[in-house]
Amino acid sequence: ISPFATQIRADIQPLKTVLVTLFFAAVGMFADLGWIASHLGLVLAVVAAIVLGKLVITFGLAYLCGQPWQFAVGTGLCLAQVGEFSFVLATVARGEPGVSSILSESTFRAMIAATIATLLLTPYLIQLAPGAADLIRRFLQRNSNQPDALTAATLANPEQVTKAESDYILILGFGPAGQRVAGELLQVGLKKIVVIDLNHENLHVARQYGLQAQLGDATQIEVLEHAGLYRARLVIITLPSPTIGRQIIHLVRQLAPGTSLYVRCRYHLHHWQLLAAGADVIVDEEEHVGERLAQHFLESSLYQILSKSSRETAEKRDEHHS
Repeated sequence: ISPFATQIRADIQPLKTVLVTLFFAAVGMFADLGWIASHLGLVLAVVAAIVLGKLVITFGLAYLCGQPWQFAVGTGLCLAQVGEFSFVLATVARGEPGVSSILSESTFRAMIAATIATLLLTPYLIQLAPGAADLIRRFLQRNSNQPDALTAATLANPEQVTKAESDYILILGFGPAGQRVAGELLQVGLKKIVVIDLNHENLHVARQYGLQAQLGDATQIEVLEHAGLYRARLVIITLPSPTIGRQIIHLVRQLAPGTSLYVRCRYHLHHWQLLAAGADVIVDEEEHVGERLAQHFLESSLYQILSKSSRETAEKRDEHHS
């Protein structure tokens, strides 16, 4: 897979929405509401046959491939609709007017109506799938008196399951600040770190660190999801732009509200804006610069000289007043 794939998908997302809108508008133009109303029983029967038939077939294939019962049922419900390519096949099978064809006009209309109906049912079937899968899982557990594989693994070694989620970290931006953060994390043994950056040189450095590096714009939902945001325990934003930082904070809080957010703040002016956006920890560069400058001065020989001179001046002033 190309390293550009995720970013390309994110970039064409608006175009995808437009094309999907055009597709459903075109599908609606196929529908003959008068014919559907006069043949409603036939259409409902075809829809039921398609949904049940595809559910059984998909369930069987998923189960044969080793999927648990509940996952197989959920997969079957999510894939119970007729695909868009069926419109092309039905049109070809109908042929041109006046020419012998595989499908009669009534059969063609029934297929088109049933396909449109299954497409309209798809969101509800997908919404129903998790509940149906959970119902199957509980039924099987109640009859077998054994936990499913995931529950068994959790009970057997809960610390391992928890750790698999708790040490996953995303670093957004891998300039000098991101590299310093990654170096410190690696020194304490944290290895599950994913870096997102648009700069090829920064990504090359990340790979030299032994980290998983992903090319992409962290303000895109597609990029964050592909990087595993839902599994991340901590997201570190090292990008200098406060506007981009706020955008990412809003996305993370929307998609993974339980994830901790550590954010770089270049200017103190933006500190409260980032905090209000939802950041947990903010590293203010101006405050840290002031602290480091003062620290370096206090550790220097110049401080000793000035401090000694100040004490001598104060002593002379006290002697003069006395």
